Amino acid sequence: MRSRFLPFIRRPACILTLFGVLLMLPALLWGPGFTHSHQYNLLWTAHFGQEMAAGQLYERWLRGSFEGLGSPTFYFYPPFAYWIGGAFHAAGFTVPTAVNLTGLALLVASGLAMHHWLATRGTRPLLGAMLYMAAPYHLYDIYVRGALAEATAFVWLPLIALAIDRLPARRGVMLLAAAYASLLISHLPLAMLTGLLVIAPLIGWRLWQRAPILPSAIAAGALAFALAAFFLIPALTLQSHVSTSILWVQDYRATDWSIWNSSFELFPCLALGLILLAWPAARTPWGVIAILTALLSVRLIPFVWGISLLNKVQFPWRVFCITEFAAITALAGSRLRPALLVGAGVLLLFPYLFGGLLTAAFLRKPVDQALIARVAPDAPEYLPRGFDLSRVRPGNRWVDLTPWRALPRGDAILVERAGPVTLGHAAFPIWQVTRDGRPVPSSGPLLHFQATPGLYRVERLRLWQETLGGGISLVALLLLAMLALRQRAISHLSKFPAYSP
Repeated sequence: MRSRFLPFIRRPACILTLFGVLLMLPALLWGPGFTHSHQYNLLWTAHFGQEMAAGQLYERWLRGSFEGLGSPTFYFYPPFAYWIGGAFHAAGFTVPTAVNLTGLALLVASGLAMHHWLATRGTRPLLGAMLYMAAPYHLYDIYVRGALAEATAFVWLPLIALAIDRLPARRGVMLLAAAYASLLISHLPLAMLTGLLVIAPLIGWRLWQRAPILPSAIAAGALAFALAAFFLIPALTLQSHVSTSILWVQDYRATDWSIWNSSFELFPCLALGLILLAWPAARTPWGVIAILTALLSVRLIPFVWGISLLNKVQFPWRVFCITEFAAITALAGSRLRPALLVGAGVLLLFPYLFGGLLTAAFLRKPVDQALIARVAPDAPEYLPRGFDLSRVRPGNRWVDLTPWRALPRGDAILVERAGPVTLGHAAFPIWQVTRDGRPVPSSGPLLHFQATPGLYRVERLRLWQETLGGGISLVALLLLAMLALRQRAISHLSKFPAYSP
């Protein structure tokens, strides 16, 4: 029995799963605890779980948010991480357990992806995968920031790199399209940064080596955006209907952060430590990417974050996801230098210690889950356009909704006297007030209309953005399936001696 069991537990997938459980053990025992995003993780996981249990895979409107005013959160926020958490919750796990299991699933998946990537290069795949899983910012994302969506990016980075290595082969095109589309529906800022700092340099490097990959790379990119169109088209065209201006207030712009910022304790040591890890491979693409992104993360390369689009990334240290991936890839493929490893270890000790102390404090800090479930404090950027943003509390970004608590909720209201009516229902283009099946003109930020006595209803419309985006994604998915079937057919035919692909 023992001899049969030992080969199984020695498999990389089993080792990395057990290692992931070990890394997540504090959260599994005492968490998920208080994090920068704990209320959103609890609220959004509960929402997806309830909807998925009812058979609705992707409900973008959160009807309970903001004390029942509702919110179009997932018209704008990428859903991938919460599909995972929602599936756990729909399967019967409590919301906190589902959040923990999401973190565990993402951590293990990132390790498996990294192992596969490094194994194709023949460069210490198991060690590199474990280092990737235990990298300081990777754990900081889960334990301190509670940034499940950002943590999802760690899964796709190795697969994107692997796909570019496989171009122009058909499987490279399919993998790059699927992996980058998955990143687009996981975390938009990192999708943009990955395109600029990983995909473009790697494709440029291969072109410099005279690899004929440009047409296949363009095809993969177009297919990736088409696969994600069901999310991207509504997210990019409907922002004028919500309070996106609050996304880039003080401390939510990349230019508000620098190496001298008092809130930057963790990051200079992390950046320098990762540079030392990557230094032996400084003349390779991975060493260059690691060093440049480490410098970018603490704004030691001037002017870059001042570019308007990049400034909207909010935090320059988001790029550490890329830095850790590139540095570990560079380290795994280079000759180890003990002096640099010791120096990196000393520097990285501080972020581990600082992150560990914050984690311990956050795990001990109580979270009023009942209050979160009742108040449903969604992200204020999803409040309807024109809402009084002075009601947003600067500390926890909860919204004081006291003046609107007495307004009638629900999708039907019986009006007994003529005059103006305001409903406790956020305005958004998917909602239309009707009477006797006929539209009634209304305005926002909460649904407001002139009424005469009678029964009024709030009915849902399907937007052209949803129809167009869904149609494009469906066509792209069918195309990807056709490519996969053709690839499989070629693979089967190639087994015959007389066939030459």
